[in-house]
This record gives sequence, structure tokens and C-alpha cells, in this order.
Amino acid sequence: MAVLLFSLALGGLLFLAFALLALTQFQHRRATGQQDLPAHRIVVVRKIAGVLLVMALAMAVWQQGGGFGFLLWVGLASLAACMVALALSWQPRTLVPLAMLMQARVFWKKQSE
Repeated sequence: MAVLLFSLALGGLLFLAFALLALTQFQHRRATGQQDLPAHRIVVVRKIAGVLLVMALAMAVWQQGGGFGFLLWVGLASLAACMVALALSWQPRTLVPLAMLMQARVFWKKQSE
């Protein structure tokens, strides 16, 4: 049971990372009905997504060992990427809350221009 819960949590983390990466692209943001992000915010969101991917890999290797942990991470990463692609193609509105959170000014410090 603990392995199943760990795998679900890891899959959710990977889904979040791939959804963040997808929502930095203009055509996916347009599908969710949101405005495009400023360039500096895109860079920050992509770095956060990269950190989430590496963190998920580290968690999988730490929990399951080097061989199976990496295999689990690759399998769940593929599944999560496919789920994001399906969500964007069939129901892009399911990712609207995340897209709105990326747009919110509360989480971003003001850039001096």
C-alpha cells in the first residue's frame, strides 16, 4: 500500500512538472484561455519544473533503489507526459487553475524595468 501511495505521489509531482512546462508555451496557454507569460516568468517556471523533475528522480532512487527507482521514474514520467498531452488536447480547461496560478502576481516579485 505504501508503494502505491508513493507511486501516486510521484506521478502527481511529475504531472505537475510536465504541466508547468507545457503551460509555458503560448499555444497551450491560449488553449486554457490565459494570457502569455512575460519572458522572465517563463524562465523561472521552467526552472521550477526542472527542479521538480530532478526532485522526483531523487525521491524515486532514494525510495526504491538505483535500478528500480530510475525505471519507475522513467515509466511514470512517460505516463505523466502522456496525461498532460491528453489533458491539453481533450480538456484544456482542467489545467486552467494552474495556468491562473502561474499568472498570479502574488507569487512573483515586481521586476524593475
